[in-house]
Amino acid sequence: MLAQTNAAVFDVIISGSGGEDAYSERFGDWGQRLRRVLIERCDHPEANVQLVNETGENADGMSSIAGIRNAFRSLSGRVTPGDDVFVFLIGHGSYRRQVAKLNIPGADLTAEDLDRFLKTLSAGRIIVVNGASMSAPFVNALSRDGRIICASTRSTDQRNATQFMGFFVQALADGSADQNRDDRISVLEICTQASSLTDAWFLSEGLIATENAILDDNGDGLGTRLSDIDAGDGLLADRCFLLNFRVPKGTSPALVAAYGKAIDEVQALVKKKATMDSAAYYKLLERELVKAAKLNREIKRGLNR
Repeated sequence: MLAQTNAAVFDVIISGSGGEDAYSERFGDWGQRLRRVLIERCDHPEANVQLVNETGENADGMSSIAGIRNAFRSLSGRVTPGDDVFVFLIGHGSYRRQVAKLNIPGADLTAEDLDRFLKTLSAGRIIVVNGASMSAPFVNALSRDGRIICASTRSTDQRNATQFMGFFVQALADGSADQNRDDRISVLEICTQASSLTDAWFLSEGLIATENAILDDNGDGLGTRLSDIDAGDGLLADRCFLLNFRVPKGTSPALVAAYGKAIDEVQALVKKKATMDSAAYYKLLERELVKAAKLNREIKRGLNR
């Protein structure tokens, strides 16, 4: 049996009101598929993945404010400072009188509501992916140290129904988000891939893009477009994983940590390639790859015991 190497992970998926049958079906499908992928592909414990939507998946029967509050209340006693909490918002957004919202049955969920819920959690890191239209203000409202906030739109002018979350689920399910092929999918990788696939979709349809995803993870409240990510944003998201290494249960934590460090050293070296002498680069690369391969082999021995 395999186990993730990261700390405990919890997920809250909030699938809002569609307003029309076509959108209700789309948002419901994305929420269901995302929950399935998190459990089946990313190995997030089923008991830790909550789906709250307008079709009766939660105990309250709808994604009302009360239902969402209950979802976070159920986590408050379980989450520890070493854990990660992922929150996914799916649906239509709005922005009126300087208040950003996700449309849900009854009173809408505001960015301030969500911030209050998040403050009840003692998680080491909180990751919010808002795939709704007009979602950019959630970045400004939720930004804090230790938080990663991704929004599918860069401004409140982008009010059309979004495609981002559909491609987010797709890239997670088919593994295309693992750009560096290290058997992990970081928050930066999945959000960047979803953004790229969204851009490609608009291009293939001959349409002007009406959404440009942004990400903030340095606590300054200013998101950076994922197509232009730089050293200002992206560092925390690059080290936070939605899908982490899967290793045999009982594997020494020190061995897993050593393997992760070896992989990180390989990737850091690759990024320096352009600034290094070619012979020196390949000599160092071979050394680091051999180190990582030996550790990987030692970990995999546990599967044959």
